[in-house]
Amino acid sequence: MSRIGFTTSRSPANKTRSFVHDIIGVVPQSQRVVRGSSKLLMCITGMKNRGFETAVIIHSVKGNPNFMRIFDLKTEPQEIPYAVKIRGTTLSREYQQKQRNKKPAFAVLISSLKNPEEENIIRRILGITQENVEKFKGKEYVTVYADYIDEKQKIIFIEFLNSLNKQVGPRLKIRVIPREPEDLLN
Repeated sequence: MSRIGFTTSRSPANKTRSFVHDIIGVVPQSQRVVRGSSKLLMCITGMKNRGFETAVIIHSVKGNPNFMRIFDLKTEPQEIPYAVKIRGTTLSREYQQKQRNKKPAFAVLISSLKNPEEENIIRRILGITQENVEKFKGKEYVTVYADYIDEKQKIIFIEFLNSLNKQVGPRLKIRVIPREPEDLLN
């Protein structure tokens, strides 16, 4: 399982910071990385040096998380040619009382997605394992449900349930879009 670092664009709004806090609470082997005012290249290089294999940069527009850029850090930092457009979020604080859940050791995907590229991107950014379910016995895990809301526009609804089938983490409406990777120096 690869380590995933989540960070934000510069000067994120409170909702974007809360979103990062929610997402790292349900993604195994993930950690929040404070970017501060550093350039993207310095932040990505710092993540690579700390042993992260994937970096996810969450950008916001008008105070809301808007899209995610994904970087592969296994060799030279390189942007994956897909971005995840966030079409809607519901933070955990908006639908439930504040609960302290243990961070899961594993994540399992239950999906009805018909596009393997979309499924692979979701697996990558959410730390979903290919492990056998027998390994989960006695350990905390989260089940990630992914399904199309609008199959024509490829809008995907994602929710997280813990081992007790209780809603944890954010609820997301996303769309995986192919794009040209930008130069890291920007």
